[in-house]
Amino acid sequence: MSVIVKDKNTNKTYILLGTGFGAYRAVSPSFFGGNLFPHEEEGTIATVAVCDSKGDIIWINSDDLQVIEIDGAKVSEIDLFESERMEEELNKSKITLNHDEACPACGTKANGNEKYCSGCGLKLTG
Repeated sequence: MSVIVKDKNTNKTYILLGTGFGAYRAVSPSFFGGNLFPHEEEGTIATVAVCDSKGDIIWINSDDLQVIEIDGAKVSEIDLFESERMEEELNKSKITLNHDEACPACGTKANGNEKYCSGCGLKLTG
């Protein structure tokens, strides 16, 4: 799967290779108090490994990148919710197919899709 990203600052395009995450903590003695009251600094850095047209690997801050293409399809053309809708419809159809009830008149099991009871002919409401 190829993912094409664009640097928001330079508008250069790259191929996304992977992500990285860095955490750091630095401690240095303070001017007053030395090691008793050290100056501490810590944080995280979210970076992404990309490569340019020459194949050179570059690490770029993830906030500076924007995904523009996935497997040749523009991000704007991809329906992100299509798979969720399809899964929802499939689940609804499974529920309908597995929905067995007993006929209130004779007790015969009736599928939720049946209009009439196979045991006594009573019209079933769904």
